[in-house]
Amino acid sequence: MGVEGCAKIIKYLLFVFNLLFFISGCGILALGITLNVNNGGFATLLPSVPFLNAANLCIAVGVIVMVVGFVGCCGAIKENGCMLLIFFFLLLLIFVLEIVAGILGFVYQSQVSDYVESDLITGLQKYDTEKGLQSAWDRLQSDLQCCGVDGAADWAMNSSFPATQFPDSCCREYAIDCGKTVGYTGAWKDGCAEILLTYLEDNIYYVGAVCIAIGIFELFGIALSMFLYCQVKNDSQVV
Repeated sequence: MGVEGCAKIIKYLLFVFNLLFFISGCGILALGITLNVNNGGFATLLPSVPFLNAANLCIAVGVIVMVVGFVGCCGAIKENGCMLLIFFFLLLLIFVLEIVAGILGFVYQSQVSDYVESDLITGLQKYDTEKGLQSAWDRLQSDLQCCGVDGAADWAMNSSFPATQFPDSCCREYAIDCGKTVGYTGAWKDGCAEILLTYLEDNIYYVGAVCIAIGIFELFGIALSMFLYCQVKNDSQVV
């Protein structure tokens, strides 16, 4: 015997909630794959702060959301107490992890700049030895219109760029071997570390707003799942 009355409404509300949750997971996963194809190399530059890579983050979150949404959908439509309880704890775990991640991000935000600069310097020194780093650096400098960590002079730390030379991706007007032209002064003036950090700081507020909205959405799902679980459990005891 299925649930009746108000519980039946909750059942379908929870099903719709999880269907939307599952669809949003598909969308996040698709976004992550797209970002990974277009901008995947950026994560190579910052191994100490991999969570800053939006592509990998979206892929991981998308898969988790899809799994949780699927469990919730099945639990709601089948009125399965075990699946509803699993969904409840999974959603609660995600909510708690979001809070922990937010606290850790706030506590360690002052150290991010140190990690970013350190990783960029390491990547710059290995520019000509690892193809992934070379591609990531070229994309970073071209897209953000910057050069080096703090400026074009930083490329002197790499033995492949003596004197005032630098990669062609530093050139404001790109041309093959433009960065190796003696006396060339057309490099981007700004360093990449400062621009990258500014970009992250400008977008952190949007990320925070989205996380708060998702958290409220999750609390709604947590309440619905627990209500339906209790109702299913009570009905089974009556029978």
